[in-house]
Amino acid sequence: MAALKLVMKAINTINEKIAKAFSFLIFLLIATLTYEVIARYGFNKPTQWSFDATYFISSLILVLGLAYTWQIGGHVSVDLITGTLPRRVNAAIRVVFIAGLFYLCWSNIFRVMIPHLQSSWFLKERSMTGFMPPIYPYKTWIFVGVAMLLLQGIVEFFKELHVLITGDEPR
Repeated sequence: MAALKLVMKAINTINEKIAKAFSFLIFLLIATLTYEVIARYGFNKPTQWSFDATYFISSLILVLGLAYTWQIGGHVSVDLITGTLPRRVNAAIRVVFIAGLFYLCWSNIFRVMIPHLQSSWFLKERSMTGFMPPIYPYKTWIFVGVAMLLLQGIVEFFKELHVLITGDEPR
């Protein structure tokens, strides 16, 4: 049990550090969009790179923040029914949904991403828009974000399982 707690803490820490580090890219995103707006509407000289750059930067922020957002309970949830149930019943429902739906969906997405990622790196795939930047790094950080989300799912599963078995919140 101590080893599991250590692994769970490590996953939480890694997800938190990565999400917080990449959250600062929001300032680069704002600067990029501001530059594009000024160039486009102020000087009538739109850039070729702005669309791809903002797309890549915003995807970094979003995808590498998914796991941490789940960790802190920031994802949208509808608690109309589960909010009125006892904590152990709620934990049982979450265990079933995490094991049945979350892992069924995201593990298949992860599995399907692997050959696409490998192919993209092999071909040095490039975007077909704008200045045609390479998109294999883009596919890589999406893959990493999904892996982080799957790892966070393990943590959340065991937290809920602990509540289900003991009735106490994990420390």
